[in-house]
Amino acid sequence: GVNFVGTLHAGPTLIEEGTDAQKAAHLPQILRGDEVWCQGFSEPNAGSDLASLRTRAVRDGGLWKVSGQKVWTSLAHRARWGLLVARTDPDVPKHAGLTYFACDMTDPGVEVRPLRQITGEAEFNEIFFTDVKVPVENVVGDVGGGWQVAMTTLLHERGTLGFALTAGLESQIRKLIALAKEKGATEVQRDAIAREWIGLQAVRYTN
Repeated sequence: GVNFVGTLHAGPTLIEEGTDAQKAAHLPQILRGDEVWCQGFSEPNAGSDLASLRTRAVRDGGLWKVSGQKVWTSLAHRARWGLLVARTDPDVPKHAGLTYFACDMTDPGVEVRPLRQITGEAEFNEIFFTDVKVPVENVVGDVGGGWQVAMTTLLHERGTLGFALTAGLESQIRKLIALAKEKGATEVQRDAIAREWIGLQAVRYTN
C-alpha cells in the first residue's frame, strides 16, 4: 500500500520510542491513512553503513536545522512526514552522534526528485534538505540516541516484511496441499509440494 512506511515502520517506532504527544499527533492519522510517511535513511555515499551518513542537524534555539541528501526513498513524493536520521554531533564515534527526527516533508527546504525506473515509474526518490526546520519536539527518542531508534525501525521493517511473506506463502501452500489431496497428485508433484513446505519452514525459522 501507499502508506506501508507509516503502518509498518513509523507507527511501530513511535509506539516504542515516541512521546505521548508524538503518538497522539500521528498514530490515529497513520491508521486512517491521512498521513503518508517515507523513510530518510540511505545516502549516496553511505552505502550499507547507515552510521556513516552525512546529513547534518544543527540546534538553533527551539529548532534543528537539517541539511543533506537522502536517496532511494520510497514514496517520498507522496509523503507528508518523513522518518529522518541525521548527524547532530560530529565529534563522537559515528554511531553515537546520530539523532532521529519526524520531519515535515512540506517544509520549503525539502526538495524531492523522483528517480525514474526502466518501467517509467518513479517509486524511489532523492531528497535534498536545505536548512529544513525541525522543532525540538520532533526528536524521536534521545538526542544522540538515533542509532537505537533506527534499529527499532529496521527491526520492524525486516521482521514485519518477513512475517507477512511467511503468512502469504503458508496460505498458498495450504491451498496447494488441499488441492493435491482433492484432485490427486503424482509422486513428482508430491515431491515438489514437499520441497515448497520445507522452504516455508526455512523462511519461518529465518524470521
